[in-house]
Amino acid sequence: MPRRRLLLSARTHAAPAFGNPAHWAAGLPETGRAARHSPERITAGTEEAFHLRFLAQCAAPDAQMTTVGQALHLVDVVTGSAATLTLTEGRWEVREGGPVRLWERIECVLTAYDEAGRPEPETFTLHVYDGGQHLRHPRLPGLPLRRP
Repeated sequence: MPRRRLLLSARTHAAPAFGNPAHWAAGLPETGRAARHSPERITAGTEEAFHLRFLAQCAAPDAQMTTVGQALHLVDVVTGSAATLTLTEGRWEVREGGPVRLWERIECVLTAYDEAGRPEPETFTLHVYDGGQHLRHPRLPGLPLRRP
């Protein structure tokens, strides 16, 4: 895929409203785990973070992201899953709930991306066929894209 400032969203439809992030956070476990990756990997104002947000959306296609204060919230109203990342004593902690571990999925993509040498966006290809659509890279697992 050639490098572009604007890419199509991984989401092919309007996102459903998820309401108040505090409502979702209230249902999460009180204790979390250390995050393997900082949320700044996908929230920074850099070209790499823009690309990583797209990959993250592929990994968790129904998730929506919002920030309240210093907490990052991921909410998936389709599966009823949520994750909150907070900075605690200088390290990021993640609390996740619901059937889909949203941040864990994103961490897997970020780890695979790092292990593949942080490939540039133009090294990815989009494969469209009768069975679906996949974003592919020779050193990364294929990421399915939902059909419109």
